[in-house]
Amino acid sequence: MRELDFARALAREAGATIVATARESLEVQTKEWADLVTTADRAAERLIRERLTAAYPADALYGEEEGHAATDGANRTWIIDPLDGTANFAGGMNIYAVCITLVEAGLVRLNVTYDPLRDEMFDARAGGGAHLNGSPMKVANDCAIENALIHLAFARDRRHWRQSVALATRITEIAPHARNLGSSALAQAYVAAGRLHAHVRVNVGDFDILGGNLLIVEAGGVATALDGEPYGDGMRGLLAAGPRIHAVLNGLGLAACREFE
Repeated sequence: MRELDFARALAREAGATIVATARESLEVQTKEWADLVTTADRAAERLIRERLTAAYPADALYGEEEGHAATDGANRTWIIDPLDGTANFAGGMNIYAVCITLVEAGLVRLNVTYDPLRDEMFDARAGGGAHLNGSPMKVANDCAIENALIHLAFARDRRHWRQSVALATRITEIAPHARNLGSSALAQAYVAAGRLHAHVRVNVGDFDILGGNLLIVEAGGVATALDGEPYGDGMRGLLAAGPRIHAVLNGLGLAACREFE
């Protein structure tokens, strides 16, 4: 698939831009409460937008930093998260990624999630499986819940914060090895690669999770709302895991969220 090859190359180029910016003069700004943006985010998104617009002028673009660029009659949208894990990056923690996703007619067609520091390219194409640097990925599905590595994504907005804490409390009662990487994109990629057993979060935005969901599903996992319903607009939260861990956690997060509705 030509688009997947293009997205891989573009993610590598954007990753190189981010690393180079970090070595030079990095500026950090606050977009809103607890939400940072840096000169590296903006430079990487500009690069990705320019390349995509030149290669696929009929497609629409949606970027985390610069929003939506509509094209009349566009049937395809590229979703760009130029630097997922900005707070880590700004603080000198080397856990972040470049994410590029293609959605066509409402369906996710491909995703690339690239870790530029480790040179790890996680990618998936709908119906084509998920791969890490060209090798097939498979979710971990043979772990007891008490030994499972569960990634808990904490909400940044105050409205969902208490629900995030309640969710963490419920899950750590049965799965004490919970953690947060500071990059949901890499967490989803790690679930697909079998490094983590689940990714759970209360609040979601489509640009955050659609591509990562494809990675997990193509690697044999399950990605749903917290109540186990198929993920879609207006659904509550996200539970993405191998089938066995998903079955154990299914509904647990939703019960925690309801405590603070």
